[in-house]
Amino acid sequence: MTRWKAATLHALVSLLLITAITAVVLPLWHPWGLYRISGVLPLLALLLGTQLIAGPMLTLVVFRPGKRSLRLDLAVIGLLQLTFLGFGLHLLWQTRPVFLVASDMRLALVLANEVEASDLAQASAPRWSRLPLGAPLLVGLQPGGTHTDHASALASFLDTGRDRERKPAWYVPYTEIAPRLAYNAAPSTAAGQPSGNVVGAPFRSLPIVARHGAGRMVLDAGSLQPLRVVTY
Repeated sequence: MTRWKAATLHALVSLLLITAITAVVLPLWHPWGLYRISGVLPLLALLLGTQLIAGPMLTLVVFRPGKRSLRLDLAVIGLLQLTFLGFGLHLLWQTRPVFLVASDMRLALVLANEVEASDLAQASAPRWSRLPLGAPLLVGLQPGGTHTDHASALASFLDTGRDRERKPAWYVPYTEIAPRLAYNAAPSTAAGQPSGNVVGAPFRSLPIVARHGAGRMVLDAGSLQPLRVVTY
């Protein structure tokens, strides 16, 4: 086997590995097209790039048939590649979406590394006191009903740099906030564009924001369940 054949084979294996990871990560942690705003695509591209550099390119450099240290060289390359892969998977885990928070006027996507353990301990319900392993949880955001509520939230934001959307203590069931969404969500097409049919439009849309992007979330007009994220 020539070094070009060895490097090509190594590249194909690396590409298949990243493709398999992508096929699991996107539907599991990024339903409704959340990958468009979650920042996962640059991470996957970085993971692919490091795998190709740490694997096939190094194989192309060191591979020579009959070389005495070839097995050791390939073992070192494999270990280096696994190290980069482990680091990349850790980043994907730390930045996975965990809560999709609906307030009166918008939806906010919260990532795992944006929620403090101390805030989880103060969650308003036990089911929100731990980060989900799979798809993000759809929750509502308790509206501040008094001046004290708003003042407390503002003071907390100024003190910690995090707003209420990242604090499970403010979470309520999504069904409690749905009537507010029904009032504020704009009639839209399936692509998130404004609909000319205001009364009978089958879809509604609201802004959705995340640390790495923004767009609009298309909702089913009847159930107000999320359908897809669109970006422009």
